Amino acid sequence: MSTLTNVRTLRGPSRVLLRVHRRTLWASGAVAAVAVVGMIVVVLLADRLTGGFADIGCTLNSSAEACFQPARDYSDRMLDLGRMLTYLGLALIALPAVIGAFVAGPMVAREWENNTVKLSWTQSSPPSAWLAGRLAVPAALVVCGITVLSAVLSWSRDRLGGPYPIFWHDVSVFGASGTVPAAGALMSIAIGTFVGLALRRTVPAMAVSLFVSGLVTVVLGMLRDSLWPAVRDTFAPGDGYLWPDGAAIIEWGWATNGGVLPADICADASVDHEVCLAERGVTHGYLDHHPASHYWPLQLVETGILLALAALAVFAAFRVLRRLHG
Repeated sequence: MSTLTNVRTLRGPSRVLLRVHRRTLWASGAVAAVAVVGMIVVVLLADRLTGGFADIGCTLNSSAEACFQPARDYSDRMLDLGRMLTYLGLALIALPAVIGAFVAGPMVAREWENNTVKLSWTQSSPPSAWLAGRLAVPAALVVCGITVLSAVLSWSRDRLGGPYPIFWHDVSVFGASGTVPAAGALMSIAIGTFVGLALRRTVPAMAVSLFVSGLVTVVLGMLRDSLWPAVRDTFAPGDGYLWPDGAAIIEWGWATNGGVLPADICADASVDHEVCLAERGVTHGYLDHHPASHYWPLQLVETGILLALAALAVFAAFRVLRRLHG
């Protein structure tokens, strides 16, 4: 009876994977639940602070001396709550790389170190099913979990309000919202699986996977502004041009017939700004920016890059498996 039970337990690679790593899965789910509760608590505290501040009849622009300290206390506390959500956003951006390291080490490379992979291959499932399980199970669980975390974080930011606005192009906002977090998780899982198969040693596989996934995240963040054509506005010096509200500013400066000048070329308070620009032959100013309407184009392009890298890593992983299995 014991033998029959073991065979049934090992019948599916996905089922085995869930059984072996059930403690890690429960712990991860508990951490995610705590994060969700924490974000809800932040919103409730913000609502309480805002309501209490409004009840005393003060505003942030009030000139009454009695409102100075309450306004300062309110601003400081709202700033602290906003920082909590910022830290959670940064943690959500880093989470896919950590997940990829776990996949590379404990889920793939350790099975090679312990030779348990051979046991898995002696069952009715072929090696390709074993690898597919290492890809599909964490992908399904992680994408669902990280999507929920991202959605609750976006909701919390929208509800927070207060004196400190949050912009869509902030690093902790853009990288932790939309479709990028889920795509980043899929890429990290695929890279982790490939690295685990290629190295077959737990600690090196975890380190390499963490480095590669983190490097991709950093590089895409640096190149984000160039993933979609920016909008250029031009304006004459002194015409009262107002920068577009909520735009991600890429570059601005002054243009002449022979080239461009830096934005602070005539910023010295000791000189007349317009006269200084005229002496240097400035014809107009320019502003390169991404308006708020570019949020989804930038999201989808970055998502496409992450998914393409994930597909490439999956292809490489199956090629390595074929070479190892013969």
